[in-house]
Amino acid sequence: MAAFYGNFVTPAALRTTADVAAYTGAAAPANVAALIRSATRLVLRETRQAYYTVDPSTGLATDAQIGGALHDATVIQVVAWAALGYDPLTGGVTTPSVESSTKMLSSTIVFADAAMSAEARAEALKHLVPDAEELLELQNLLIPIPWYFG
Repeated sequence: MAAFYGNFVTPAALRTTADVAAYTGAAAPANVAALIRSATRLVLRETRQAYYTVDPSTGLATDAQIGGALHDATVIQVVAWAALGYDPLTGGVTTPSVESSTKMLSSTIVFADAAMSAEARAEALKHLVPDAEELLELQNLLIPIPWYFG
């Protein structure tokens, strides 16, 4: 059973700053390296039950289609977190409220629910965003049941 247990390499990053910039068509955010590291860990955690072959020296998927899905999901997650203003170095502790407002004649009404905003942001930091999740589901990398051997 040595093939299923023992030393293995976990990649620190599934994508690069250039990949994020190419995906968005804009300059990557200043904290992109931290976002990539955190998104990589999340994608690998969410796909931990998937069964695919990896290069033992890098930990990267050897199948181009699977590797592409893991890479693209990582970039999608990074872009979503950047849009939310998430900084992994803060651990998600800072959660500013999201406000919306409407103007009626000379008055402005502001709607803000800091608790709901903080809860939504906290969930977005712990789970894959819908686009990344869907991409991985299409490649059968989000397995709802465990594999059994023996």
